[in-house]
Amino acid sequence: MFAGIFRSVGYDHLLWNLWKSRNKLCFENITFSEWEVVNKSVIDAKEWAAAQLLSDEHSHAIKRQGSPPIIPQPSPGQVLCHVDAAWDLRTGNCGIGGLFSGLEGTRIPSLKVSRSSVSSALMGEALAVRLAVMTASSSNVRSLIFLSDSQVLINMIRAKESRPKLFGILYDIYHFSLSFDVISFHFIPLVRNDAADKVAKSALASINSASLVGE
Repeated sequence: MFAGIFRSVGYDHLLWNLWKSRNKLCFENITFSEWEVVNKSVIDAKEWAAAQLLSDEHSHAIKRQGSPPIIPQPSPGQVLCHVDAAWDLRTGNCGIGGLFSGLEGTRIPSLKVSRSSVSSALMGEALAVRLAVMTASSSNVRSLIFLSDSQVLINMIRAKESRPKLFGILYDIYHFSLSFDVISFHFIPLVRNDAADKVAKSALASINSASLVGE
């Protein structure tokens, strides 16, 4: 019986809620029944699917209308990072682009990386931010401003939220963010993130071409 539920809900949501239930039991002595955990997993799975649709719809709406938000200007010693991801639903491949600027940012090489087995556009955006955060941290940057055209992801990061399928990625982002004296995340529309978008699409084209050659 539970095998069918696992297939319909997805293991990620079930494992996530089992982990939270275990923490509730250990630290708060609160218990949940099997069906309560399964029901919460079903709700989370539906909310996740709806969030993906809203993310795509919102991205298209931003392109059509609305004045662009003000882009923070880096002060001396501060690094600005434009980051983006391009995802292919058919192949599950993803291209990542990241560009650093500012007086300190010029010494950090740009990011152009390909990834396979990426389950959603939002996961691709999260992978891009994680790579950029880790790169800046290893480059001893102390003050960092992130700019991304994924408003759903930026809102999630600023609220310190998590999702089952993004748990490990977001955990790394939050963890490495602690290495900076100052770090902030800001949404910008795609039209203001064109350079990083082109790099990401180029990285995606490279891995898709390699996949075709290997077939």
